[in-house]
Amino acid sequence: MPPLDDPTVRAAYEDPPELPRMSFGDHLDELRTRLMRSIVAIVVAIVVVMPFKDAVQAIIIEPYRVQWKIGFQDWVHALEQKEAAGKFAGETPEDPDGKAYLAFSRERKQVILNGTYEYMPQLSAKTGYALPYTLLATNVLEDMFAYMFMALIFSLVIASPIVVWQIWAFIAAGLYPKERRLFYRYFPFMVGLFGAGVAFGYTIALPYSLGFLIKLMNPTQVNAMISIGQFLNLMFAMTAAMGLMFQLPLVMVALQRVGLVTHGAFVKHWRITVLAIFLAAAVFTPPEPVSMMLMATPMVVLYALGLLLTWMGSRRDVKVVEEAP
Repeated sequence: MPPLDDPTVRAAYEDPPELPRMSFGDHLDELRTRLMRSIVAIVVAIVVVMPFKDAVQAIIIEPYRVQWKIGFQDWVHALEQKEAAGKFAGETPEDPDGKAYLAFSRERKQVILNGTYEYMPQLSAKTGYALPYTLLATNVLEDMFAYMFMALIFSLVIASPIVVWQIWAFIAAGLYPKERRLFYRYFPFMVGLFGAGVAFGYTIALPYSLGFLIKLMNPTQVNAMISIGQFLNLMFAMTAAMGLMFQLPLVMVALQRVGLVTHGAFVKHWRITVLAIFLAAAVFTPPEPVSMMLMATPMVVLYALGLLLTWMGSRRDVKVVEEAP
């Protein structure tokens, strides 16, 4: 291997070869080509997804169903406690239907929780549990518009490998080989963290924050009647926010790599950073404490992971400097 003090070798590191120059028109042609390929991929994915309305909608509203089942089991447990306290004896005038609600819920509890009971939309009248099993459409077009948005989301996920590749091919033309290698190194982690954030929002943050908001309501005064459009907006906001917030470790590493913030600065200002995390969680979630905690807690853990990664990066940089001639 040639020595690093060789002028030819040093020039190769300090002055990378110039990239092929493209005119403004060439850039526009390249951008148009990449956009057309991406649009075609998305349109094909939409055509594939559109016939599967029930399956797509079932996946989207699953967090609501998870919360409904938790609430239903809590309702049955509350009825059982009333029975144990003897409040159903003789079906008192204060609660004439409680015994019938409990008997029906016990008899069909398993098929209700499995979603295989034939008359699921009419469950409230049979069980006494006020929260509807199904989401509502406030007008005849809301369900269709909501499904078109769902289909677009699914299509973007399906077509994402092609779309991402087209974006990368356009950007990579203006990058040096070292910058491309850096992208190849960190891009899988970026995708993985975004996917983990979306999964956390979909499986944990959304159902439990929704449950907390519903429990704040007194059914004798306000009953939860959630429309498909409202739920879709909440789900998209929650999952997208979680996916972006989970990028924190990579943002910390990037800031360290470009020299804007050092590992020591991250450690020194950890209190301010934790406060900023909670403020951001309060902004990006519904105005209630459960959603804020469900977002802020993993963010603090991710900040700790970022501290570990920046510490490893600082040690590596020190080692490189010490080994330099």
